[in-house]
Amino acid sequence: MRIAVVACGLVGCAYQPGSFAYQEHTFPGQRATIGCLDVSVERSEMPLGPVIRYQFANRCDHATTVDLGAAVVVGRDDQGGEVKLRPFDPRSELHPVTLDGRNAGAESLAYPSARTLSQVCVDLSSLIHERSPQWRCLSAAAAAAVVGSTP
Repeated sequence: MRIAVVACGLVGCAYQPGSFAYQEHTFPGQRATIGCLDVSVERSEMPLGPVIRYQFANRCDHATTVDLGAAVVVGRDDQGGEVKLRPFDPRSELHPVTLDGRNAGAESLAYPSARTLSQVCVDLSSLIHERSPQWRCLSAAAAAAVVGSTP
């Protein structure tokens, strides 16, 4: 796995805490602040299942760890059935990474599912191994809007 990290030299383009924007790119989707991490998530769809786009930035001046592989993700169908989802990672590339202070990154992860999921929920606190859950739920309708907005 390669996390796209956008970094600037000494030109003063460090991430501004709470802005949910970096170098003219606003973080779309649902947002949260967990420890040193400002993070947003949005959902799209692929034939194999939902895809979660994570955008995150370190609001602190010191490094922090981001662990996308540890994200707790749950899918729900129209009947209320729940299934725990695991990211598609056939080469075992997901591992914790260090994000330098005031830097940002992004990654999209597919979560294969044989079921049609009306909702996918992510505990964003699990990205930093925090024990107080911060759930963000993303509907299939919102994912369709994201897919429909691309050319």
